Amino acid sequence: MSYGFRKIRKWLEITNEYKQSDFWTNVLKYKAPEHFFDSEASTFVYDFYQDEEYNFIIVEMPGVYEEELTIRLLSKTRLLIKGTITPVFPAEMEVLRERYYGEIDANHSASRSAETHLLQIQLLNGLLHISYPRQVETVAFNKGL
Repeated sequence: MSYGFRKIRKWLEITNEYKQSDFWTNVLKYKAPEHFFDSEASTFVYDFYQDEEYNFIIVEMPGVYEEELTIRLLSKTRLLIKGTITPVFPAEMEVLRERYYGEIDANHSASRSAETHLLQIQLLNGLLHISYPRQVETVAFNKGL
């Protein structure tokens, strides 16, 4: 057991002495403390924005090269983002690693339908920028009512 996990266990023991509920017991039923810090689990961190005309997705993609990136619409409302995060230095030089390296394979559920030819994509400074028109529904006004 690493030093970090021993500290977490000690902290949990101390908090359990003063706990008023079974919060941590319930949390730890579903996930062991080691898994909270699992560096092998890929992370897909993104922000989603909208204005009157466009949807914008900003995805963290540090260490991903454009030629290793695949972006594809699986359906009008499902976007596939796939790539590989490549380490800067070889593994034998590693002393401490907190960042994830390896395959990223994530689906984003688009709130509105999108068309492949309307996707605008740019990878800049480790951020993937995706934008596409909103296709807002308009309701016709019926004068006869």
